[in-house]
Amino acid sequence: MFAGIKKAPYICNREFELDFRRKFEVQLFVFIHFASFFLSRKHPINNDLPGACIKFGTMTISISKTALLNKLQLLSKIISSKPSLPILGNYLFETKEGRLFLTASNSEGRIMTSLKCISDEDMSVCVPTAILDGLKTLPEQPLNIYINPNNKEILIKYSGGKFEFMGYETVSYPSKKEFDSSDCINTTAEEFYNGIAKVVNLAAEDELRPVMSTVLIEASPKALTFVGTDGHGLGSFSCKKESCINKVSVIISRPMASILKGIVPASPDDLQIKVGADWSVVTVNDFEISFRNVEGRYPNWKAVIPHNNPLELVVDTKQLIGAIKRTTVFSNKSTCLILFKADYDRLVVSANDLDFSTSAEEMLSAEFKDDEFKIGVKGSLILEMLSCIDDERTKLTFSLPNSAILIMPEKQQEGQELTYLLMPMTIQ
Repeated sequence: MFAGIKKAPYICNREFELDFRRKFEVQLFVFIHFASFFLSRKHPINNDLPGACIKFGTMTISISKTALLNKLQLLSKIISSKPSLPILGNYLFETKEGRLFLTASNSEGRIMTSLKCISDEDMSVCVPTAILDGLKTLPEQPLNIYINPNNKEILIKYSGGKFEFMGYETVSYPSKKEFDSSDCINTTAEEFYNGIAKVVNLAAEDELRPVMSTVLIEASPKALTFVGTDGHGLGSFSCKKESCINKVSVIISRPMASILKGIVPASPDDLQIKVGADWSVVTVNDFEISFRNVEGRYPNWKAVIPHNNPLELVVDTKQLIGAIKRTTVFSNKSTCLILFKADYDRLVVSANDLDFSTSAEEMLSAEFKDDEFKIGVKGSLILEMLSCIDDERTKLTFSLPNSAILIMPEKQQEGQELTYLLMPMTIQ
């Protein structure tokens, strides 16, 4: 019946399939091209102009990449990797009157700063910390930030690329703490930085002793003093100046003090501390750092400082640091015990570990006007103290092998007094 019908060759079916696919791809390309052209007309992009903006929603910001990155890096110091509230894992962006206000917080403190920007209206959004990693490797250039007010979608456009991610509503972000304060401490950023930097590492890191894990700031009409102690060592740094009218003191947690050290510049700029009942605020340049005051009574640190140690040893600071670092390597890892043996014009620094049969000994030139004197110290703790002494020579005073050691620069800087107290260790 079908004998007269010839089957079409297979090659014809193959050619038809290829021809159909080519036509479909051409039509798809035309459609995509037309759609891209239409969208580009609706959302024009111009990367050549510093103030160029994409109308991505209605909120737009133009800002310098370097200026934004520098601020975000400082604010990131207070953001915890495991925040108590999920929203605290983000930055708070707010625009107002041509400035971008940036905020970062944790349960113990809050940092606010601002910088110039170009924005078309006031807005606020919580931005994930991923923005920091995205900006780090970009060269300096103007950035255009576009925020959808409806779903908080964020687009950051830069030369040759873009970032897109989701922001969050600011409703759940903790508001700024408002408090009345009549007590103020006025100083310079450099004095505040030096005070924190020279004592913060002496504070304890013990959650069971919250008051010891702090830095004390005491101000009076005659002096401004910073103190840190863990019970084994103590550091105090005083600036002889009028910093307030009445006596004022505030206790700062060690983590918050470390954050302040990383943000406050060592510059002659004015710095003010407003002390409240529960919260205090440090204001310097365009930064406002608020923190929760640590409750409790700070130990009477002045009572433990001896004032009549009869024995005095003077030694080169760098040489002593080097000798302790080398001998500590061969000391007992659990005690880190270092032995000082002073004898007239020399100091012998030694350590040993009987469990592993290791030992080390170094001899340094020193000034010591007495007979042989031996005392044990914790190597890691005395290194913390010596690293903060800027003078070429360090003075150590002793009384007995079981009494406190005082460590200080041989020559104190004008208007300043730096003193460390170190409790000795038992020599076996």
